[in-house]
Amino acid sequence: MALSVTHKIPMLKQLILILGFILIAIGCQAQPPPTPTTEPSPADHSGRLAYVGGDGNIYVTTADRSAIIAVTDDATAPPENPGFSYHRVAWSPDGQLAYAGVERTGNRANSTLYVAESPGASPRVIAQDDEHFFIYIHWSPVPCPDRPQCRQLAYLIEKEAGQIGLHLVEIEADRVNNRLLGQGRPFYFGWMPDGQQMLWHTGGSSRFNPEARLASYDIEHDVIEALPHSPASFLSPAGSPQGDQWLAAITEEDDDTLQSFGVEPLLSVARTNAGHQTAFVWSPDGRQVAYAAVSNLADPFYGPIHIFDVETGEARQLTGNTFRVNGFFWSPDGEKLAYLHQVATEESWLQWRVVDLTTGVERGYNVFTPSYQMRYVIASFDQYAQSHRFWSPDGRYLVYADQDKDRVEHVYLVDTLAERGTPPIFIDEGTIGFWSWN
Repeated sequence: MALSVTHKIPMLKQLILILGFILIAIGCQAQPPPTPTTEPSPADHSGRLAYVGGDGNIYVTTADRSAIIAVTDDATAPPENPGFSYHRVAWSPDGQLAYAGVERTGNRANSTLYVAESPGASPRVIAQDDEHFFIYIHWSPVPCPDRPQCRQLAYLIEKEAGQIGLHLVEIEADRVNNRLLGQGRPFYFGWMPDGQQMLWHTGGSSRFNPEARLASYDIEHDVIEALPHSPASFLSPAGSPQGDQWLAAITEEDDDTLQSFGVEPLLSVARTNAGHQTAFVWSPDGRQVAYAAVSNLADPFYGPIHIFDVETGEARQLTGNTFRVNGFFWSPDGEKLAYLHQVATEESWLQWRVVDLTTGVERGYNVFTPSYQMRYVIASFDQYAQSHRFWSPDGRYLVYADQDKDRVEHVYLVDTLAERGTPPIFIDEGTIGFWSWN
């Protein structure tokens, strides 16, 4: 059947447009295709995600999974199982990757710590132990003082007689200097932002252990100074990102105090009941402190989170009294705080919740059962908040690892900007994941 005139004209226009595109393509064969005018890929701004896969190897990818790099390929068993697998991973601020592998045979654990300058680069061995596994890795926030090509990281590892040792590793060109700084149990530490001093807390609370200690370590002069303050029940001391003070919880006669040190006058951030554990995390700009304490010594979670303003000395309650807090983490821009809420005490279900500190708007996301490694990290979340990131660099994604009813573990992302009801983004089978700093 013949087309009417009204149909011929649009078709003619289409033919002309198609011919024009062909001519343009012929004249521009050496040019790349035009850039789409759509929104950029999430991977353009969200950094890189390193995770321990379900096969026991280390992988790096992006939010849209447009590329996956197998950092290792020699694991022989899933994490935590007999055989060889990787179980620790930590980004440096400039994109280097440290990771630890362990060979489990019977009651023995033969471990190796590696560093790669980038996820695709050949790694170098920086530490080994024939009997124990690496517990924790924390890079210095800056290069070695006055040596821009030098990098430092510290790690904790089991020692004899139930002790935990803190090692400092200096990496420069072909040289690796690894030295033991101290021992204790438990052992928590933090870097000051200039990379020249470390703070550590050993022995827990002095109310329950007379050997509990706070100390500072001067890296350049290799000097340990025992501090006169008696530690209360808390985990890791933390230096302000502004570099002029640090926080710890100390004991007093009838209660405990979360207090700053290093700059006069000292700030008393919060007072808690004696022996009740306190957790705290500096905001990225050092102007605020998020803190919480357990309300009952038998509770496996913290009470409401408070925000302390360093300039005004005032604190305000951020979360409701009914939320069971298992950990909290500032977004990279300091405008939001994400926390993990234990949905039910009978089950291990957790939920990411995010509070916008400017608007006060709070939003909860899907419920999940944390993986073994996720639970391990959460148990010392205020230590990990200094060294690892669950937030993507652009403050959009939160990573977590869950375990399904068949005990298979998976890594997922929460897109905090997506519409309500949007399912999490599946990354891969795996036990834990952390975002790069940039």
